[in-house]
Amino acid sequence: MENDRKIKVLVVDDEQVVRDFLARFLALKSAIVKIVEDGFMAIEAARQERFDLVFLDVKMPQMNGLETFRELKKIDPAAKYVMMTGYAVDDLLQKARQEGAAHSINKPFDIQQISSIIENFAC
Repeated sequence: MENDRKIKVLVVDDEQVVRDFLARFLALKSAIVKIVEDGFMAIEAARQERFDLVFLDVKMPQMNGLETFRELKKIDPAAKYVMMTGYAVDDLLQKARQEGAAHSINKPFDIQQISSIIENFAC
């Protein structure tokens, strides 16, 4: 990223390996990263601090990604949301896009796709 401002990113995923991977990768891209494991924790984090970008898993126990996305949008409609999934959940992804999600990405991740999202955000 060319400017000096670091973007703040929230990663929400119930899988530890995904959280750890994204945290390390995004930190290499000069982002300030906070990781949480479910929608309830994401909502609490968003109430306490503002994030520029949110990577949000679609399939999570208790509160799914679409439900979490809707609550996060109420707290911070200006943030950009990236829905993530390893499942065939096209209906949930479509609803999220209709409601303002900026992107959706599939697991396993394409590193170039994540890099592109970060670089486009920074512009």
